[in-house]
Amino acid sequence: MTLLEEIERHPLCGDGAMGTLLIERGVASHACFEELCLSRPELISQIHAEYRAAGARVIETNTFGANAVRLGRYGLSNRVNEINWQAAQLARQATKGAFVAGSVGPLGVSLVDATRQGIDREDCFRTQVGALLEGGVDLIFFETFQDLDELLLALHVKQSLHHCPAICSLAANEDGSLPDGTSVSDAFAKLAQHDAEIVGVNCVNGPEVALRLVEKFAPSETPLAVYPNAGIPRYLHGRYIYDLSPEFFAQMGATMVAQGARIIGGCCGTTPAHIAVLSKVLASA
Repeated sequence: MTLLEEIERHPLCGDGAMGTLLIERGVASHACFEELCLSRPELISQIHAEYRAAGARVIETNTFGANAVRLGRYGLSNRVNEINWQAAQLARQATKGAFVAGSVGPLGVSLVDATRQGIDREDCFRTQVGALLEGGVDLIFFETFQDLDELLLALHVKQSLHHCPAICSLAANEDGSLPDGTSVSDAFAKLAQHDAEIVGVNCVNGPEVALRLVEKFAPSETPLAVYPNAGIPRYLHGRYIYDLSPEFFAQMGATMVAQGARIIGGCCGTTPAHIAVLSKVLASA
């Protein structure tokens, strides 16, 4: 059964955060998390396996910033193919029975700066998405986008390469708008017009904010994915701490399903403990 067929029948549980969990496990916050797929594959595989054991059915690759622009800041722009292919393989091998989603984030450079620097944004997305597809992912997860035009470009590139589904997820403000003033509802409508199979929101301050966005902007026809943070972090002893309990996170997830969400997972601050409780709640939703 395909992902789209499954979410028609019942909600699916996604996985949780990768970056904040790596920091919690001793990785320096300034490190290139994506490069760990090469230098510490056992660590990445272990995290994938923990999320799968917790009940996640959609597992994201450790490739959020694995594009030429972001990797270039670490001197790794020539290893885009290698990192993304390896990341897909690690997720595939560690999570039998789950759908593997190739995580693709924004390039981290504006259109104006990209033009000035001679960066071909379309080629950046094509290289990363192509390597993820070659590595064996089942779908592409475009996440934490705040520029609708950049997201539409990334979606177009994916569609030119493969027919697999794509989740197109926005990081909106609490009022449901993007930085340029575009509303989430208008963005969802535009994405649907461009044949996005699933739309969503992620990385908002917490599940309460995410629920308000779902209640106000949930599309009537296009399936919705929601991946909120584990609340608002507080800074303590040199690190950010997320205090939201797994139980409350899961309760809010169930409410989002009641409002129409079909895939629920976690973003910053969420852990396998959050996903374990969430998956049990969603199983009975």
